[in-house]
Amino acid sequence: MSHEAFLRTALTKYKYFDATKNELLKIMKSFNDLRPASKNFVFNDGVSKDLVCLEGTIPVSYKGKMYNIPICIYLMETHPYNPPMIYVKPTQSMQIRQGKHVDANGRVYLPYLHEWKYPQSDLSGLIQMMSMVFGEEPPVFSKPTVLPANNQSSRLPYPIGNNMPMPSYATGNNQPAQFVPSSNLPYPTYTQPPYPQPPFAAQPLHSNHSVGANISHQAATSSFNNVLSEEERKLSLLSAVEDKMKKRLKEILAQGQAEMETLKTTQEDLEKGRKKLEGIFNKIEQEQMKLESDVRTMQSKATEISQVLSRMKLSEDVLIDDIIVPVAPLYKQILAAFAEEQSIDDAIYYLGEALRRNVIELDVFLKQVRELSRKQFLLRMTINKCRQKAGFVEVY
Repeated sequence: MSHEAFLRTALTKYKYFDATKNELLKIMKSFNDLRPASKNFVFNDGVSKDLVCLEGTIPVSYKGKMYNIPICIYLMETHPYNPPMIYVKPTQSMQIRQGKHVDANGRVYLPYLHEWKYPQSDLSGLIQMMSMVFGEEPPVFSKPTVLPANNQSSRLPYPIGNNMPMPSYATGNNQPAQFVPSSNLPYPTYTQPPYPQPPFAAQPLHSNHSVGANISHQAATSSFNNVLSEEERKLSLLSAVEDKMKKRLKEILAQGQAEMETLKTTQEDLEKGRKKLEGIFNKIEQEQMKLESDVRTMQSKATEISQVLSRMKLSEDVLIDDIIVPVAPLYKQILAAFAEEQSIDDAIYYLGEALRRNVIELDVFLKQVRELSRKQFLLRMTINKCRQKAGFVEVY
């Protein structure tokens, strides 16, 4: 089964399936010794989960030479938004070297994991950081072998065998959770160059076993920290500084790109606001010009009214028809029809008064009222049509 087919099956329970699968395929292309697997993980509260992991070796430069360090990277189901768990998986010929970044169980602790924040943090950067840290402080070393005196077989007091320390997973209550492998198979073997081998001299064992164990342990520890030559130390420091500078530059570049995107978005918003304000200003200018024109018109009308009033004061006989002059023929028609219709109302009223006082006969009254009412109806129809044409509300 190909790696991609395996990941499609193993990552079905992962929340961010596509992002996790694409990142794992990318990592396996960059680091050919890493391969995916699915292992059972039991937390200290008894919850058991099948987690996808990457196991294999990563290249580490130590003392100017390249070594392959065996590791296992466990991915949480919420990857890549939560950091993975990393363990050093030594073979039978290796032993874990406990230090600032690796505990006795092989659990790896790095500031990169503590400050994990997707998408700035990823597996590629994590592996590069591990290579740099392990180059300064290797997490494993070869188990020393001592030839005893008198050709008697002996063994140093170091843990040898398949029963390796169980890795732990730090949970919310800071208690380690035991890792239960899904099978009892031994750790995989890797084809790799030899690991740093402490140069032990053959020494006879003392009768006191604790004294011999103490001497062997001191020799193993001191041999791993032998004095480096100036050239090797310089190469190691240059490699560490280069990797650290690359990571730092990558972080600065990502931060700069994020700030540029933010500034670009802000610029777009400001540009939209500027255009909106310009539109508002143009509208205000148009309204101001219209208001100024209306003010001038009102002032002209006020002057005209003042002149008319002055003429009326000087004139004794004023004709009402000369005062009220409609501005349009349609308005003139409405005014004339309305005046005639109102006069018909007055005529009908006075005909009724004449009938009541017996001035006219009933037959004459009915005949006149009938003719006037017909004419009044036609006038009202004319008024409504004219008002409708002028955009006014109908009154009848």
